[in-house]
Amino acid sequence: MRTGYLALAIATLMTTTVPPAVAEESGHWHGLAALVATDQISTKLQDQPNHTVLLMDEDGAIHNADGKSFLDKARYQVAALSDSVVGGYGYKTFTEADGSKVFATFKVTEFKPPVVNGTFEFTGGTDKYTGITGKGTFHLVRVSDKAAWDELVGDYKIPTAVAGTANK
Repeated sequence: MRTGYLALAIATLMTTTVPPAVAEESGHWHGLAALVATDQISTKLQDQPNHTVLLMDEDGAIHNADGKSFLDKARYQVAALSDSVVGGYGYKTFTEADGSKVFATFKVTEFKPPVVNGTFEFTGGTDKYTGITGKGTFHLVRVSDKAAWDELVGDYKIPTAVAGTANK
C-alpha cells in the first residue's frame, strides 16, 4: 500500500508544473516612417493672440531602419492635438501584419515648423507585444500640409512567458 501512495505522489509531482516565469526581450529601435494627414480640424481661440488648436489624424507606414523585426513594415497611425499655447501631445498606434499592436503616447518638446521634436512612451500592446514598455524620442518633419516623415529612436522591453518545468 505504501508503494501505491509513493507512486501516486511521484506521478503528481511529475505532472505538476511550475507557473510560467517571466523573461524579457529588450532592444534598441530605430524606426523611419512616412505619414499622411487623413483628417484635420483647426480652430482659432480668442482668449489670447495667435492661439490655435489643431486636431490631426495621420496614417502611414514605418520600417525598422536597423533591419530588425521589431515594428518593421508596420502600419503607423497618429492622433495628435496641437495647442499653440499648451504644446502638443497625442497617441501612436503601430500594427504589424499579424495584427499585433503597440500603443504609445507622445509629447512635443520642440515645435519649430516644419520640424517637430518630442518624446514617446510605449504604454502597452496586444498579442506578442502585451506588456511592452519603453521610451524614446521622435523627429518629425512636415513636407507639406498633408505629408510628413518621422524618425523614432528608443528602447523597449517585452515580457515573455517561459514555459514551466516539472518539479523534481
